[in-house]
Amino acid sequence: MDVAQPAYDGATGTAGGAAFGAALARLAAAKDLDLAGLAAAADLDAALLERVVAGEARLAVPALARLARALRLRPIGFLQQTELLGLSVYAGGLDPLYFLPDGQIRYDARIYMREINPRHAVPEGDMTKRNPVLKALVDDAVLDPLGKLEVELAYLLRAAVQGTGGAL
Repeated sequence: MDVAQPAYDGATGTAGGAAFGAALARLAAAKDLDLAGLAAAADLDAALLERVVAGEARLAVPALARLARALRLRPIGFLQQTELLGLSVYAGGLDPLYFLPDGQIRYDARIYMREINPRHAVPEGDMTKRNPVLKALVDDAVLDPLGKLEVELAYLLRAAVQGTGGAL
């Protein structure tokens, strides 16, 4: 079982485990990539990625950003589809809008999700633009796209860890 080791450990800043590895394999297959192809697209060591998929190794945020870019997934979508923000995390009490500040911004986003757009998936870009830090990151002219993706993933993971008490 993967019980002793969380999907994302806030203390070490690493992601891994059997569910994470299986999800990566599924995502690669959905993009018609084998593990070697995903490793090449992400500029990661293929042997390391095989160990990650087997649940034997863990990855830090920079490698997660490379994988998200290679899979062409936005940060929250990547976190959800790789089981880092799986249903068990939300069932455990993490608010799906955890990355929005308390108050009017979160309230308005919740109204939008519930009443304005109830039958469709809420666009991630629309929700993350409501966070002032993530909005500033999008507007930043210093970081390249991979750097922005890395910072956004680190921010979202840290905020989720704060909301769950240390691990996901």
